[in-house]
Amino acid sequence: MSLKKELLRQLDLDQLKKLIEEKNIEIRLSKIQKDFYANWDEKEKLVDILNDCENIRIADIEKYVPSFQNKI
Repeated sequence: MSLKKELLRQLDLDQLKKLIEEKNIEIRLSKIQKDFYANWDEKEKLVDILNDCENIRIADIEKYVPSFQNKI
């Protein structure tokens, strides 16, 4: 598993949504993707999608991870 995905998993759903909003990411899923994610928990779905998002860097995620907040 990637470091990026590990860090994303440390965020709660609200933090993931704030990150999406901050980075102005619009999530559009195809019919195939909607079917694939149909039974996924919303948080896990966002983690999986954001892991593949190239305009989110590890440094962006670290701002939301509690263990990194005092170090940045």
